[in-house]
Amino acid sequence: MKITNESGINLALAVWLLHDEYDYVNQPNYISATRLMKPLRQLVLPQRTPPEEQTADVADYTSRALGHSLHDSIEKAWKKGYKRSLTLLGYPDTVIDRVRINPSTEEMQADDSIVPIYLEQRAFRSLGGYTIGGKFDMVAEGIVHDNKSTSAYTWVYGGRDEEHQLQGSIYRWLNPDKITADFIRICYIFTDWQKASAKTNPNYPQSRVATKDIPLLSVEETEKWLLAKIALYNQYRDTPENQLPECTDEELWRSEPQYKYYSDPTKTTGRSTKNFDSMADARMFQAEKGGKGVILTIQGEPKRCGYCEAFNNCTQKDKYIS
Repeated sequence: MKITNESGINLALAVWLLHDEYDYVNQPNYISATRLMKPLRQLVLPQRTPPEEQTADVADYTSRALGHSLHDSIEKAWKKGYKRSLTLLGYPDTVIDRVRINPSTEEMQADDSIVPIYLEQRAFRSLGGYTIGGKFDMVAEGIVHDNKSTSAYTWVYGGRDEEHQLQGSIYRWLNPDKITADFIRICYIFTDWQKASAKTNPNYPQSRVATKDIPLLSVEETEKWLLAKIALYNQYRDTPENQLPECTDEELWRSEPQYKYYSDPTKTTGRSTKNFDSMADARMFQAEKGGKGVILTIQGEPKRCGYCEAFNNCTQKDKYIS
């Protein structure tokens, strides 16, 4: 892969951004849970470009580096400092002394008083001719935890709850012995949290760190979904790009359209007079102004395209991005 640095990121950060210790799996017919969850085009198209023909810019690795850093530091804190932290949180020694990080099956069978904490454990299962694998962040008290650094509006709009539900469901399907709760606990760290917004908007997260429990699919429903996705992949893996089904608005993380009212129809290139979330509200406002002015519909932005590995191979994105 060819790496560029078009943004001129300085060397100190560039080395950090490109550093990668993730334990990728390289074996035939392996599909990770996170990859299988991606839209069909994003699942099929990236593998059609040989590695030597792929290019990426240093800046493209920012989200990955931040995510890996968060996960690595949480894992390090548990492995190296959980006793002190639990003491500061008021847990008694009788509980702390029973905690074990990533205990083996033999340890669990030999001592039923152990409080297991599983961190960054990868599991594999065979299904439909493939090996499905995935690595969860943490399991404690039978609950799978997933840590997310994201915008506060992910919480406000809940736009990725179904994705998180599916992620947790696949982890439980892979780890039925460790994950026994029927929900996933998403642990959010909000990168753009504002105290003022928390005070004025009750739907806004009230703290920079928050958790949300999302119910899981049943194990049977999860396996049914996996088999259907594998069948879809097999059906389209060699299909020409222009014949692949297009990503849906939901898969594109496409924002809702906006309706912009301009009081002067000859001046629609600048700032609008007022914006609306629905055409009905915009038309009502226009009627209140005596029917004057014009309403322009601004289609929602497909946010996922900017993060998609298939960006260079996909013609669907050309409809939205010039």
